[in-house]
Amino acid sequence: MGQDYLVGAPGAPGQPPAFRFPGTEEVNPAEVFAGPGYTSPAPPSSTWARIAVIAAVLGVVPGISLLAVVAGHLALREIGRSHMSGRGAALAGLALGYIGVAVWLLVALVWSIAS
Repeated sequence: MGQDYLVGAPGAPGQPPAFRFPGTEEVNPAEVFAGPGYTSPAPPSSTWARIAVIAAVLGVVPGISLLAVVAGHLALREIGRSHMSGRGAALAGLALGYIGVAVWLLVALVWSIAS
């Protein structure tokens, strides 16, 4: 039972066992099912997603785009496991990080051919 949200009286005679909503194993029902006029708190955002976006913006410095790619992947893993927010930021940092890595590889290739 614990923190799961149950429908029906558990253990009532002649009744089927209580139904558990899938995906509510880590949800606090006091916060989510508080009643009218109450809102549930916003989930915490991933710090790795913030790092990915910041590193992607600073990707004009060689090597920082790699940090954005690594932080973006770590953020997506963290968000998937812990139901945090920040998936859009993680994807943006990841995409910009890959673009930055491609641009820096292209610059290195052109520079090595030209010299």
